[in-house]
Amino acid sequence: MNRALPILVVVVSLLGIVGGGFLAFKKLSAPPAKSVTELEVKDETTDLTLEDSPYTTLVPGPSCEYTLNISKIKNSPASVEYEIIYKNGEGVTQGATGSIKPAGSTSASKKILFGSESSGKRRCDPDVSGGSITLRYRNNAGKVIGRASSNFSLVENGHTVSVDKLTVSFEKKATGRVLAMGTMGFPSSAPGKVSEGPYGVFTNLSSKISPTVKISGSGDLYAWSGTSWGKVTGATANLSALVLQAP
Repeated sequence: MNRALPILVVVVSLLGIVGGGFLAFKKLSAPPAKSVTELEVKDETTDLTLEDSPYTTLVPGPSCEYTLNISKIKNSPASVEYEIIYKNGEGVTQGATGSIKPAGSTSASKKILFGSESSGKRRCDPDVSGGSITLRYRNNAGKVIGRASSNFSLVENGHTVSVDKLTVSFEKKATGRVLAMGTMGFPSSAPGKVSEGPYGVFTNLSSKISPTVKISGSGDLYAWSGTSWGKVTGATANLSALVLQAP
């Protein structure tokens, strides 16, 4: 009898035991298989159309206070959840989240602090240059039924501020904070077909400003005066809503 045969049998047996143990361990340690339903579940939140999105502004106030204003709220959400994300001058991501209940109204507002406050002492986040705003509509069951978002840029004591395709230039340095953002929706019916925008520019300056405004793209620039849309050919003081009308 070949003496190597028993050794071979032992080796094969050991390999079988080790292999079986490995497979058993792999089976036990592997994450449970997901059902078809779990695999198919995705974020089905519907982005609100431009026409259904609320007109949204973030207005600088004293210190590091801002007021989030939401108007022209459609689709009757039970609550509007807001999420504001930004980075401070040290590159640290900060944010403010909360929920507003329109209570049957089509508008709501909320004071936001870019910083923290404790025992009457306030600490403002330094050198915030911009971020993003996301709104989520929720029904009475808490389900998200719509979403809208935009970016914003912030400059303090600067000559220019830009966000996405909007650029705002000041003849003289604007002393104070100027925030440029996408307003998500319109304050009133759009002036025809819009190719870019809407944007808005908001400040905590005591005096009115009339910067030069440019939106990249083809078409005519229109600004909202508070009562009507007007074509802009140079500097303008009407900054609450700016759009580029498609040619």
